[in-house]
Amino acid sequence: MKRETLIALVAAILLVAYAILLAPLSLTLKSLAVLVLTAYVPGALLVEWLIGGGENRPEWWERILYSIATGYGVAVLLTLLLSYLPGGVQAWQMAVAYTALTALLLWALWRRERPPFTSPTPTDAWPSLWQKADRRWVVAGMVTLFLVGAFFRLPNLGYSEFQGDEARAALRAAGVLQGYEEVLLIHKKGPTEILLPTNVYALSGRLNEAAARLPFAIANIAGLFALFLFGWRLFGPITGWTAAMLLALDGYFIGFSRIVQYQSIVFLTMVLTVFIMYRTTRVATERVRYWVLAALILATGTLSHYEAVVVALPSLLFVGVFLWRREPLIHIVRQLLPALLVGAITLALFYVPFVLHPNFAATYVYLTERRIGGEFPYNNLADFFLRTTVYSTTYYVVLMIGLAVVGLVLAYWRGMGRKALLPSLLLVAGMVVTSLDPTWLTIGGRDYTVLFFTGAFLLAWLMPRMRYEERIVWIWFGAAMILSIFLTEKPRSHVYIFFMPWALLNGLVLERAFHALRARWGVQRAAGLGIALTALAVAVFGTYAYFYFVYNQVEILRTWHENRPPGFWVVYDEPDDKALFGFPLRNGWKVVGTLYAQGVLNDIYETNEKEAWVPDWYTRGQERCLRDHTVFFFIDNLEPEGDEERRLLHEKLQTEYQLFGTVVINGQPRMEIYRKSETPIEPQTFYVEDVEAFFDNTLSAPNFPLDDPTILPVIDHPLNVRLGESIWLKGFSIDRTTAKPGDMLNLTLYWKTTENLFERYTVFNQVIDFEGGKMIGQRDGEPGCDKFPTSKWKPNELVIDRYRIPIFADAPPGTYPLITGMYQREQGYRLEMFSEDGQPLGNYFQLTTITVEAP
Repeated sequence: MKRETLIALVAAILLVAYAILLAPLSLTLKSLAVLVLTAYVPGALLVEWLIGGGENRPEWWERILYSIATGYGVAVLLTLLLSYLPGGVQAWQMAVAYTALTALLLWALWRRERPPFTSPTPTDAWPSLWQKADRRWVVAGMVTLFLVGAFFRLPNLGYSEFQGDEARAALRAAGVLQGYEEVLLIHKKGPTEILLPTNVYALSGRLNEAAARLPFAIANIAGLFALFLFGWRLFGPITGWTAAMLLALDGYFIGFSRIVQYQSIVFLTMVLTVFIMYRTTRVATERVRYWVLAALILATGTLSHYEAVVVALPSLLFVGVFLWRREPLIHIVRQLLPALLVGAITLALFYVPFVLHPNFAATYVYLTERRIGGEFPYNNLADFFLRTTVYSTTYYVVLMIGLAVVGLVLAYWRGMGRKALLPSLLLVAGMVVTSLDPTWLTIGGRDYTVLFFTGAFLLAWLMPRMRYEERIVWIWFGAAMILSIFLTEKPRSHVYIFFMPWALLNGLVLERAFHALRARWGVQRAAGLGIALTALAVAVFGTYAYFYFVYNQVEILRTWHENRPPGFWVVYDEPDDKALFGFPLRNGWKVVGTLYAQGVLNDIYETNEKEAWVPDWYTRGQERCLRDHTVFFFIDNLEPEGDEERRLLHEKLQTEYQLFGTVVINGQPRMEIYRKSETPIEPQTFYVEDVEAFFDNTLSAPNFPLDDPTILPVIDHPLNVRLGESIWLKGFSIDRTTAKPGDMLNLTLYWKTTENLFERYTVFNQVIDFEGGKMIGQRDGEPGCDKFPTSKWKPNELVIDRYRIPIFADAPPGTYPLITGMYQREQGYRLEMFSEDGQPLGNYFQLTTITVEAP
């Protein structure tokens, strides 16, 4: 391409993208424009500058995949740097920064000797797949993969309301725009899932569900094509296409593509990182540049989540191929240094301030105690099977496991010949026993099932007569699987990290089966059988995926007992009730936000939605408190809850509250709004369709109040007072120190504990006249508005504890101390309090004084 043509083309693309952002078009289309401006164009230019100028240039679809993955890294890093500037990130700053970066990359390409985007020159070691294969089959494979992948990932992308962690990402994107500099550092993982929506939010001025999810849906589809390309290059076209189709129909990957979460970015970057490292073992030319590209892409994945580093193992093993070929170690290290330096600097831009931040202590405890754990080994086989058969049909999971077992048996027989009979029989017998009792290898109360799987994989890893590519993929699969299932306390949906090599190995089994059938039956009959089996698999697995993820007239998972599709055998009585993401879910929260915006509601609220994130986003920062609420939003949770608990709550609401209104979705009541009122209320009916456009276009701007847990609050009056052995009062904030009888004081206390607590303590707050022996105002309660008792506190996590303290109507004028402390309700004793240096302070602490004025 001529340089002038490239500049004109890029300028035209940028103008169209900015025109879309300025026009009154859908937020989804604007999200795509933002991706073009901040990711795909600069990503393509950076990739071209890095690896497009030499003799080892990638093919067009390989180049596109690199550009998308690298583009996400650019979009995250540049916005991360902007977020470090004082004040919030502004739209004009983002526009200037990304336009300047694009111009800089164009200038770098202009100065390069070779014209940009020149077609590659195929070699025997790295032939052109496009020219080598029958183009009809290549096109057919790409089209079918795109249609299947996109069909389950793009339709109804904005139907579901934000779920749990999605709302957290959206809220913290608003925090970045409002200038809360610590908002990224208190997130317990990488910043990608916040910063990609931040770009859309800043440049479009609004954010809804579809616009926020689009970057991740596109990354997920790109990941399928990356797996297709990788598998093809490794073992053949059937391997690549089959592996990609297996994940195109996999419920985890479909669900991840439909949420504002990191997994789709990690999926894409993990596959491409290993692919690039493999590529350099086939074509050594410009190895340093490709390794730098791999480092950038891996850093992008690691900025999304730490689990992306799992691919460091297969990547280093591909580097080890050069040692096996007897290249000098010092030569390899020198060539790796630029990549290591680029990767380290990229990660340091975020992870150095992240680790140095005081909140990292709480993050470390969360990761080590609540996720990884410390009592190895674990056994999550049952949880893995049950959860995976919720996301994907049982038939799919059995097929995946069966193909992997066949792959291991074939590896044994190729390496050992007839001697493989015994280990093959032991493997099959062990898998059968494991399916009947996942904890069968328990000795002395400790589960050692990990030894069976480690032995099965280790034998495959050591087999002779195995190509290094296959051996490395087996190591990748086995190590990631053992890490997830046996060395992590709560892997839950994180098990997806071993699905990529798993799919590749299963694809290899099917490729070998096809070649065997072709040799016996001929091409037409073998191809006919393959097409028929593929159609059957797409029909069965796709039907399940469609009803569970795409179809939204009936939310299957919510109404599983009544509406689950027939013909899909399951081993559970009801679906797992934790860590379910990406399924259709709409409760009508946009109605609530609209009612608050219109002044119809102005009450403190409570809800049976477990987490704070979703209500915080849709109510636009309204106050939630179990202790003080007058409105209750009763929803039908996606995750099953105890029927008895739900029934008792519903009865309480119907008895003690008035029904204010019902939100109807798809003709079914989905949310009931109750209000405390002594007078009868005429219930109303609300429809999400009536308010959705208003909410998205008017209420979804980033200028709304944010509070904990989205941001770290400012402690107006820092303290460091110890209660008992491990509870610390870190400070307080109060809205005023002057009041009249009947007024309310809004007090916020900030607590931490240095160790896990087992007692439940009640907080007392008193405005007291010690001399007259009279209480002027008082409010007691358990922390977190009675919802976060001390027995649930985690070490080093800041606990924000709010109280509305009434000044009694008969309070005489005067100035009185405001004191606080804790007591054990059942036994009646107060915790003793101590200064930072250990000096005793008694069993209460005076925060400030309150002046009561005459009415």
